[in-house]
Amino acid sequence: MTLKAFHRTTIGEARSIVEDGWTDAEWDLGLQDAKTGEELSLTGVWLASRPLGEEDGLGGDALLEVLLDVHEDELKSFELEGYLWNARFWMTSADFLNAHGKTRIFNVDPRSSWGFNAITDSDDGPEDRSGR
Repeated sequence: MTLKAFHRTTIGEARSIVEDGWTDAEWDLGLQDAKTGEELSLTGVWLASRPLGEEDGLGGDALLEVLLDVHEDELKSFELEGYLWNARFWMTSADFLNAHGKTRIFNVDPRSSWGFNAITDSDDGPEDRSGR
C-alpha cells in the first residue's frame, strides 16, 4: 500500500532532501508535557496528510510529496493525533523516510524567483540583481 504525505520547506532544503535524503531536525510545535507543563521539542521529520502552508503556521516556498511504501498501521506510532483538526500529522524519523519513502518536489510557489529568493509580502516581482 502506498500512502501520500506532504512536507513544506525552502527550495534549497527541498533540493537537498531530494538529492541526498532526509535528515532529522528539532521542531518546536508548541506542545507541552501533560504532567510538567514544560514545552516539548520533537526530533524527526514532520509530514501531513494534506499540503500545509502559511495559514497553518508553516512557511516555505517548496512543497514536497512523499510516497510511503508502508501500511497505514506502520505510521500509527508516529502520528500526533489531534494536532491538526483537518489533517493527519506525523513526526517520523529521517531513517524511516529514507528507507520507505520516495520524495519529489511537488510544487514551488510561483512568486519565488529563479534565484531561489524567499517569498516576501511584496508583489513587486523578482529583485533586480543586475546592479542597475
